Amino acid sequence: MVAGRLPQTMAIKLSIDLVMTLFFIASLAFRITGDTLHEWLGIALCALFVVHGLINWRWFRNVLRGRYRFRRTLNTAINLSLLLAMLLLAVCGMANSRHALGFLQLPGSMEFRRIHSFTAYWGLALIGIHAGMHWTTVINAARKMAGMSGESRFRKTLLRILAAVILGFGVWASYDRDMGSKLFRGFSFDFWDPSRPAALFFVSNLAILGLYAGVTHFCMKLGRR
Repeated sequence: MVAGRLPQTMAIKLSIDLVMTLFFIASLAFRITGDTLHEWLGIALCALFVVHGLINWRWFRNVLRGRYRFRRTLNTAINLSLLLAMLLLAVCGMANSRHALGFLQLPGSMEFRRIHSFTAYWGLALIGIHAGMHWTTVINAARKMAGMSGESRFRKTLLRILAAVILGFGVWASYDRDMGSKLFRGFSFDFWDPSRPAALFFVSNLAILGLYAGVTHFCMKLGRR
């Protein structure tokens, strides 16, 4: 089997990360999916995040050990920021749940909703940055899973063109989705025009994530040089 070339633990980690990313993007579309599905997606995402943490428990165990250089300091700051964002999303989401966890009758509020939405888009950015910092590992693992050895000039050129398209579309999507307001002005009430294709919402947010991942990966490569 081609997939056997990749260690099982790494294959499981990548599979969980991929599912988490797709669930996160889907959970942003509550204006399209409705509140009930949005809440169940959030619960599934929280469960996967716990599994992700358990798989990577050694990172938490060693976070206070060893020497911190720039890359490790930056990586730790991003990881802890992402952890904080996910905790805020979970707490505020549970407090405002009226369907999946409605039986708990938790005291939700408009402020919780604002924090939940604000944190969600910071989560999107942080997931992209987190992916970008580990992009080389992801690409190498994907090559092993696909049974690719080495890298042809044609494949490298094709990937660069694809990356340029994703980055360009990510810039447009950031403007179209008004990411500046969502991240820095506390704009909390997201809106999606129902006359626009629903698929564009998902593709736009994936492109935004890809933009943050690509810029981070490029900056890390530039820093190493």
